[in-house]
Amino acid sequence: MNKPVMRSVLAVVAVIFVAASLGGLHAAMQAKPAASVQVPVAPQGGIDSSKMPDIVGVHLGMSPQEVIAKLKPLYPTTHVGDLGLNLGYAKFGHAPGTPWIQTIYGHADPCGNNQCSDVFNVVFNTPPGKQGVIGMDRAMGFPRGKEPTLDTVKAALLKKYGPNPFIVTPTTMGWVFDEQGLPMAPTNGKALVRCAGAITSGAAAGPTPTNAAPEYGLTGTRALTPADVADLMRNPCRVGVYVLVDMNVGNQTVNSFSVKVSENSEATRDVIAEQQYLDDVASGQQKQQLKKAQEQPVPKF
Repeated sequence: MNKPVMRSVLAVVAVIFVAASLGGLHAAMQAKPAASVQVPVAPQGGIDSSKMPDIVGVHLGMSPQEVIAKLKPLYPTTHVGDLGLNLGYAKFGHAPGTPWIQTIYGHADPCGNNQCSDVFNVVFNTPPGKQGVIGMDRAMGFPRGKEPTLDTVKAALLKKYGPNPFIVTPTTMGWVFDEQGLPMAPTNGKALVRCAGAITSGAAAGPTPTNAAPEYGLTGTRALTPADVADLMRNPCRVGVYVLVDMNVGNQTVNSFSVKVSENSEATRDVIAEQQYLDDVASGQQKQQLKKAQEQPVPKF
């Protein structure tokens, strides 16, 4: 399969996935249009990444250093285009602190000569919380003549993620977990699995620490209010741990696939904690400015 064709296949997969996701999210939101849920409470002791779902050994909750160690053998640096492992950096635009790794992007050409592609994206939460993976996705095409059957791929997925998936379509299936990594079976699971990756897409990131992209939080200069949090939590995708797999099938074999895994509950807590940190910094800066102004000599009138 040549590169344009491969890109076309993956683009079709992406379109199907997005269409299914949007449809599912719309259905889930229509079910309870005015309702909101509580901000999910973190597990006692924090997230144990070893118990969370993974893709090729990269688990939700892993640190950037752990992810790099897992992915570097799969995406060795080649300095050819964007092949290899690429790190994306961010920093606060209006708060002190050093840059951090916001995203990791892996790209390989497993067939050679651009005949197929393997792309892996990882997204981390922002400080002040301890950094860990909150979302990841992988899209991969198989070499011509080496495509596995749909039954073979499904059997591998059931073994990895659990024997009772939610079947969205004959070629799309998903799983729901709690934050201890245990499988769940909510009555609306078929819609909820489409929440995989819905709120964990990576922010803009720079190629190096010195060129890190600025991160400004949720509300800009306005402090986060309880009403803001309540509005945030009206999105049913704000709670849960999800896996969603979509397969592109032709002639009874799988030509390519995409898998998304996300820790939406942790992502929600992190985005609120980030904004509260930025609000505290802004409040402290305002107090310092006021104190400085109060120390200025009174002008003569």
